[in-house]
Amino acid sequence: MGAICGSIVLFAINFNQNYRLSYAPPPMASYIVLASLEVLGAFCALLLVPFANVHREVMCIRSYDFLDARIEAYEMLYMFRDRWILVLIPLFLVSNFFYTYQWTLVNGATFNLRTRAFNSIIYWTSQILAAFAISFLHDYKHLPRRWRGTISLVIVTMLTCIVWGCSLAYQLVHLDSPLTGRADAATDSLIDFTQFKRSGIPTTLFFSMGVVAALWQSLAYWLIGTMSEDSAMIARYAGFHKSIQSMGAMVAWQLEAQSVSFMVQIIVNWSLVVAALPPTLYFTLNIKNERQEKYPMNFIDIA
Repeated sequence: MGAICGSIVLFAINFNQNYRLSYAPPPMASYIVLASLEVLGAFCALLLVPFANVHREVMCIRSYDFLDARIEAYEMLYMFRDRWILVLIPLFLVSNFFYTYQWTLVNGATFNLRTRAFNSIIYWTSQILAAFAISFLHDYKHLPRRWRGTISLVIVTMLTCIVWGCSLAYQLVHLDSPLTGRADAATDSLIDFTQFKRSGIPTTLFFSMGVVAALWQSLAYWLIGTMSEDSAMIARYAGFHKSIQSMGAMVAWQLEAQSVSFMVQIIVNWSLVVAALPPTLYFTLNIKNERQEKYPMNFIDIA
C-alpha cells in the first residue's frame, strides 16, 4: 500500500511531463516528496503503544522476555544447523532478483517517466490482488498443508514460465538491438500510457510480472511459517530470508550497472528461477501436516 501511495505521488508530480521526450529525469519535487513521506513514517513509529499497554478482549497475547545479544547470536548460528532453511536459499535468492530486470527493461527502457509511475501503481496493485487471492489457498484448512504448498508451487511454476516466456518474446521483438541488446530498435521514443496501441502489451506484461512476484513472496513466507510455531524462530527465519533476498537483488543491480545485455539478464533470471524450483518442491513435499512446536524459545543452554 505504501508503494502504491508513493507511485500515485510520483504520477501526479510527473503528469504534465512532455511525454514526447525520449528521456527526462525526475523533477526535484519527486525526491523531496518521497523523502518527506519517509521522514513522516519514521516519526510515526514514536506513536507506537508500549507492549505492556496492549490489551485484547478476543485473543491471548503471549509475551517473551527479551534475549540479550549474546543469546540471540547463538540462536542465529544454531539456525544454520537446520537443513530445511538452507534448502530454501535458492527460493530466497531469486525472490527479488528479477526486480532489476522488470523495472529496468520492461518499465524503464519502454515507457516515459510519467508512465513508469503509472505502471508502478499497476504493478503494486497487482501484487496486492495476487497475494490476497493466493491467501485463500494457503489458509484453506480443509486441505493438508503439504497439499496447499504443492498446489501453490504448481501455480507459481506455471505462471512464472508463462510470464518469462512472454517477456522473452516481447524483448526479442521490441527491445533487443542487433549491436548491444539494450536499445529499443523498434521505436524512436518511449511509450506513454495514452498511446493505447503501443502500451497495452507491455503494460499487461508488467502487471503479470507483479502477480508472479507476489506469488513468489507469498509462497516463501508461507513455507517459512510451516517450519515452526515459535514466533521468535519464525522471525529469525524471516530475517535470514530478507538477507538472502537482498543479496540476490544486489547481484542483479550490479549486472545492470555493468551494462550487461538484456538477453544475458533474462537468461540469468530465468535460469535462477528454474533452479529454485526443485529444492522448493523437495521442501514442500516434506511439510508436516500437523502443527509443531519446533525450536522453543531459549532452546540453547548457554550456562
